[in-house]
Amino acid sequence: MFSIPNPLIEMKKLLLPLLLMFIGISQKSIAATPASNYKISVDTVRKKLVHPKEAMADADVKAILTTMRGKRNDAEKIVALKEAVKGKGITVDQLITLLNQFLTDDSKIECAEYAFPYITNYKSFLIILDIFSKRNYKDNLEEFYDKARKW
Repeated sequence: MFSIPNPLIEMKKLLLPLLLMFIGISQKSIAATPASNYKISVDTVRKKLVHPKEAMADADVKAILTTMRGKRNDAEKIVALKEAVKGKGITVDQLITLLNQFLTDDSKIECAEYAFPYITNYKSFLIILDIFSKRNYKDNLEEFYDKARKW
């Protein structure tokens, strides 16, 4: 039997690959867009994290410090620090000042890891090791840093 080609089916066969190609292109452009909600940007060529160039002012750090001192426990301080640091540049020294407000090393390491993308002088990040009292926390932070440098 001989069948007559249906033009609608033929058109669908041509449009489907084009549609899939456009979807793929749009997804790539979305993935290459910096995460503007958190102001963490990614170098789309090298696929690496781009740290901020400028840190927040010391007055901003003092305001965060005052807010953290007004909190009752580490859990509340963690929330305060994360909200304050999000989207702003911070130096390692400024972060150490804030991390010293925590009672436990668990809280310190959680916030140090969270703040890493926002650190302006990230190559000095391991200075933070000095604030930890136990070796396993220092090892965990060194391991995190080794992985994070490759982001």
